[in-house]
Amino acid sequence: MKKWIIILSLIILATITYNTFSIESDYYVKSVPVYKIYHHQKGFVVLYEKQNSDLHRIFLPYAWFQVPQESGAPWKAEVFYGSNIEYPYMNIYWDKSGFSHVRLFLRAKKTDPSWGFLKLPNMFDNEFDIEKPDLQF
Repeated sequence: MKKWIIILSLIILATITYNTFSIESDYYVKSVPVYKIYHHQKGFVVLYEKQNSDLHRIFLPYAWFQVPQESGAPWKAEVFYGSNIEYPYMNIYWDKSGFSHVRLFLRAKKTDPSWGFLKLPNMFDNEFDIEKPDLQF
């Protein structure tokens, strides 16, 4: 009898501990390594690595990095600069309604090999008029 009380107590304690520390997030997150990042007059051009090691390009307008004061619309992108060994990479967030936002973690020094220059920047002028990025994995 004493053994069953101890086992039951441990099960209850484990359940309470699990429920306390397992807070469910409203977001699903995917992290991908960034191969190259380019500045464009309208935003960032991000070249990232897909699961099959192919590269894919997305466009992130600078307007996504600003929180509109009057409309109250949420931001769609953030950028963090640093020198951590895992930089550069990108976190993409989805919520129940689909794409939510993206966070870029980039090398602070623009002389880092992860930064590049667009040879024909005008070629991408129309690519920044988007509601969400064209993500492929």
